[in-house]
Amino acid sequence: MEQKIAVLTLTKGSYELGKKIKHHLNDTSVDLYGLEKNIENESESYKEQQFKLGFKELFETYDALICIMATGIVVRHLAPLIQDKRYDPAVVVMDEKGQFAISLLSGHIGGGNELTEKIAQVMNAQAVITTATDVQNVTAIDVMAKKINGWYDDFKKTTKHINYLLATHKKVGLYDEDNRVTDLRGLEKITQLTSEVTNSFEAVIVVSTKQFDKLPSNCYQVVPKEFILGMGAKRDTPLSTISEEFKVFSQMHQIHERSIKQIVSIDLKKNEKGIIEFSQELEVPFDTYTKEELEPSSLKYPQSEFVKSIVGIGNVAVSSADYATGGNVLTERYGHNGVTFALGKG
Repeated sequence: MEQKIAVLTLTKGSYELGKKIKHHLNDTSVDLYGLEKNIENESESYKEQQFKLGFKELFETYDALICIMATGIVVRHLAPLIQDKRYDPAVVVMDEKGQFAISLLSGHIGGGNELTEKIAQVMNAQAVITTATDVQNVTAIDVMAKKINGWYDDFKKTTKHINYLLATHKKVGLYDEDNRVTDLRGLEKITQLTSEVTNSFEAVIVVSTKQFDKLPSNCYQVVPKEFILGMGAKRDTPLSTISEEFKVFSQMHQIHERSIKQIVSIDLKKNEKGIIEFSQELEVPFDTYTKEELEPSSLKYPQSEFVKSIVGIGNVAVSSADYATGGNVLTERYGHNGVTFALGKG
């Protein structure tokens, strides 16, 4: 998805440089902001014409901020807003003469380092990047996970530990059956997860959608979010029931519970509390479709007259998975305790 970028300025000189950056990035999702006395369009004014209010609003609504001003000003305004590196926007600071571009916040997950390099290239500036893995020319587990839309447990602790090992050039292995990872700097690929192999490494990154019974203690699994889960549930089915049934479903198909990237259903279920809570638990979007949209898909699969009498089509989970993936359904319909699932990939 395209990044929404805001360019923040304070002086006439920085505003003019901001116009050049916007032009060179050639990106319709780049918006320019400045003080009322410097801007050319009213829409470029900060909230209530106040930089402090504007900074907070833009921090909360954009994916990345390019601040053409002193680093100290940016740091002071950032301090009360920073929450979590997984969700904070990227922040890049540039001097008014356009000599340096500094990656200040969310260099990895937020894409700050990549944006800094891009700005430096188009503006003929010097990129300043200080994250240890980049300085040491090795990959980073959080960057790797972002590129493959991956999830891993205990994000902060795991990121700190693995990136430290990589930055200090310790021996780190990579088990990646489907060759999803392309940046192998600092990693040694392995093809087995036996203790004999894994024990020769400080840590091993395991990239897989599979649910392993048990991994060696020095293994850290990165789970690519690749599957779309079609589902249905009787009204007021509690989260506990949905979660338990999903565990059974996941075990049946040998998938990690975090390999789901989206949950889909019919629009009659869009306000179903249990499904909404389940999507929040997995940290994935929950999208719904109309009966009319799902009907052609539903006709491909076994029909339930009872379900049809309630929602207007003869199945929900499998037709939702079919529609959302363009027909790439991987499993048969699963149903138990008022909950139905079907897995797709697309």
